[in-house]
Amino acid sequence: KAHIITIVTTAVACIAAVAIIIINLFIPVKYLYAYLNLSVDKNAAGVLRVSFIDVGYGDSTLIELPDGKTALIDAGNGRRANEIKILKLLNRRGINKIDYLICSSVSEKRCGGLKEILKYKQVGKLFAPDCKLTRINDGYRNFCDEANKAANDRRNVISANCCYGEIAFTDSYTLCFLSPSADSVGGEYGDLNESPTEENIANASAVIWLEYAGAGFFFAGDITSVKADKLYSEYKLNDYFEINGRKISLTACKILKMGANGAKSSASPLLYDLLKPETAIISVGENGKDCPSAETLTQVQKYVGDKIYSTQECGTVTIEVGGGNYTVFKEK
Repeated sequence: KAHIITIVTTAVACIAAVAIIIINLFIPVKYLYAYLNLSVDKNAAGVLRVSFIDVGYGDSTLIELPDGKTALIDAGNGRRANEIKILKLLNRRGINKIDYLICSSVSEKRCGGLKEILKYKQVGKLFAPDCKLTRINDGYRNFCDEANKAANDRRNVISANCCYGEIAFTDSYTLCFLSPSADSVGGEYGDLNESPTEENIANASAVIWLEYAGAGFFFAGDITSVKADKLYSEYKLNDYFEINGRKISLTACKILKMGANGAKSSASPLLYDLLKPETAIISVGENGKDCPSAETLTQVQKYVGDKIYSTQECGTVTIEVGGGNYTVFKEK
């Protein structure tokens, strides 16, 4: 009996080991849980779905465009739990290819998990900061290393910088960068490369505009109030931004993705008064930086009332736009 038990146990162990090796060729064992989805929740045609993923004190947003294409802005701070959460959501939505992968900042709370996305998902176009300091922190270094590997492996990833201009335009929707400037010398990237202070890192983060069916989303990145006020002044020169012949009117804003996890440093009454949002989203978790700030929340609440959704309280927050209306869904 002892010999039989030994033989059976050894055989089972060998089969399990072989199975793990085979599975790992296709699915990373460390993320196996993220691939165990019993159902797929694909986005309906003609609907814009934006999911602000609960990644704690960090940032990650999945955009499912009405024509079936997808964009992912950032991927959290690189902690295993957050990487699993992002991959699980992508798999549950049936997303194997990300058409537009956006690294909005060199800040580790935003770029830390992008390496794993590049490794395990197909990517069409990659947008990244024009930052020469590739070793500015571990998260950005790992992202840059994986991006270079993707280029060397000929994965057909097209790369571009995050700077003023379009990401994707169609007759029905707009997705574009409002900042940083394309000026690599006197602009925000020039300041970042010359002096990578916390303020310069924040101001070089991407500000993104998304609009569909009359509903505009303003993604404030991590910009400080000084940069936000400057953006307001630039907009007021013509009362619109013009990108490739298309006029961007920020008065179409319905949803504000609050900047810098709701930090006091990001507050801009001038910008809020221009946008006049109906709904505000804060991506935040435990932190020692007093985020979100009570002062910032009070300023935004003037416009949105009680429609402030925090990922710390609500989990992943999803907004669907279709038929001229938008609906907010909370994970918890």
